[in-house]
Amino acid sequence: MQSDAWDRLFHKTLFLDETSTPLEYSRIEVEQFFEPVASFLVDKNKLTSRIMTVVAGPPGSGKSAFAVLLSALLNEMAEGRISVVIGLDGWHFPNAYLDSHMINRDGESVPLRRIKGSPETFNTEAALTCLSQTRAGGQVPFPIYSRVKHDSIEAAGLVENRHKIVIVEGNYWMLNEDPWRRFQPLFDVRIFITGNPEMFINGLVERHVRGGRSPEDARSYVEAVDALNIQRVLKNCVPADITVHKTDSRRIDHIEWSVD
Repeated sequence: MQSDAWDRLFHKTLFLDETSTPLEYSRIEVEQFFEPVASFLVDKNKLTSRIMTVVAGPPGSGKSAFAVLLSALLNEMAEGRISVVIGLDGWHFPNAYLDSHMINRDGESVPLRRIKGSPETFNTEAALTCLSQTRAGGQVPFPIYSRVKHDSIEAAGLVENRHKIVIVEGNYWMLNEDPWRRFQPLFDVRIFITGNPEMFINGLVERHVRGGRSPEDARSYVEAVDALNIQRVLKNCVPADITVHKTDSRRIDHIEWSVD
């Protein structure tokens, strides 16, 4: 990688999930894993005016961090903002909707709010409309999820004309089930993050504890909601072009390529 691109990236502070949590990364990590993926996307973009890249994987796998760092690297390599990240969490149904709508779980009718973060709690119709417009080109507003309000903010983000590589990240984009199958024709490159389910669970417990839950409450919530979603994603996704194997939620072990 060009040293000036690295220098610019190194002197930037990147943040996760619209929070003040800084993203940690090293030059070795960027050069070994991210630069080859970024170069591949740049070459792919030469064939069309805009490409859509999806980064999917189970809860706790580090999708947001991967997407943010990849997009930042693309922008530094191009010395301009050619890339933008769109997160699935922006399409969470509003909390008022989740409180007033029910779902059957294990023979019990429960509010969607109780399983917030599961595939059923997202407005896939609105997401499909937005991503279809994005694929067609031009400027398109998109929602962003607020980690402060714990709700989505409509039209808080914007895909601009200059954004030639759009990175769409989220747990369920590659699920091989309805309605998620409908998104697959929109994606030019599919990146899937995988690893041991238990390490993702442990990482999520740590995240909830940092957010204020007790260790016992965090473990109970993760095992009741996230553990099921982790297995669902790992077992039921469409094939990836690039598979990122993690040693934990932060560290990459290796990358497997299914494309030339």
